[in-house]
Amino acid sequence: MKLLFVIDNLGSGGAQRQMINLARELKTRGHHVEFFVYYPHDHYLPLLDEVGIPVHFHLKTFRYSIAPLFALRCLIKQHNFDLILSFLDTPNFYAEIARIGLGRTKLVVSERFMYQPGPLPIQLRLLQECHRLADAITVNSHHQRQRMVHEFPWMSGKVQTIYNGVDLERFAPNKTWKVRFNEPLALIAIGTIVAKKNMLNLGKALTICRDRFDIKPLVRWVGKQESTESGRRAFAEIFEFLQKNDLINQWEWLGECSDIPDLLRTHDALIHPSFFEGLPNVVCEAQACGLPVLASNVCDHPWLVEDGLRGFLFDPHSPKNIATAINNFYLTSHEKIREMSEASRAFAVNNLSAALFTDNYEKLFLSLVVKA
Repeated sequence: MKLLFVIDNLGSGGAQRQMINLARELKTRGHHVEFFVYYPHDHYLPLLDEVGIPVHFHLKTFRYSIAPLFALRCLIKQHNFDLILSFLDTPNFYAEIARIGLGRTKLVVSERFMYQPGPLPIQLRLLQECHRLADAITVNSHHQRQRMVHEFPWMSGKVQTIYNGVDLERFAPNKTWKVRFNEPLALIAIGTIVAKKNMLNLGKALTICRDRFDIKPLVRWVGKQESTESGRRAFAEIFEFLQKNDLINQWEWLGECSDIPDLLRTHDALIHPSFFEGLPNVVCEAQACGLPVLASNVCDHPWLVEDGLRGFLFDPHSPKNIATAINNFYLTSHEKIREMSEASRAFAVNNLSAALFTDNYEKLFLSLVVKA
């Protein structure tokens, strides 16, 4: 197949990482892959150059420019691609409009986010209606697929869930497995510092752990601070809370880190208290490393974690419930923790591998191209 992948840039984001990995694997399977991007972030460009995947770049000079749309349409007409795959809202819109009248080339659009609770904004509803122009829609969580079909019943025959893929060699358990690395309990949290990540309730849970359960777990938070006003406010709020409640020694800010597999392997569990999520890469990567996961009982977390089997779930709105989950994990026997670790790794191998991710996309692409 001759494939064109469309995304805004080749920066360090999770959507970019998944698309790059998919392109490289499809290239090794004998398919021809090219990229179209319109912003000059090139973090992942060397990975494409390494395997000889061409990149077509058309600079977007201002936010509402439609020039990339016309450049994309010209590219599609000139190169006669079998199929286009686009990730993210604006690239999806560009691909859908650019492909009008070029029906021989099939189009798969992928949503890499989830709807927030409540009514959908009108702008989002209009963008979703444009998916009528696509041949198929993919999402990376069952919860998002169900929500999309509820909001847009006409999508039911078009949308399917394809979970993200994890590099199971890079994200793998320690060769010599240990029951517990740290005393006190060491929890790692990974995510951009924004309000939806629920840092404040996690901080409140630490006070309950200390005052009610007599344990002082250490939280290390990996991730950048969002530069928006809401991001700065979220950081200031949790920082002030930690200071006022004498928790500074129980919380470390690690910033952005590139050694995520090593960090995961040197902690006792991942804690992921978000109010809502799509498919969090970090939960999948932690499981691949054999970590139990303490996660909010939202979206696809119950399927990923399965309370008591690969970790513990909690109500993200209840600091007491979060604290109880942490304490339950702390009191879990060494043998049970070993079982959780092995179950996490097995789940990742069976459900979250990069090979399975590629298989699912390749199967979808072939079904559309052959049908044509």
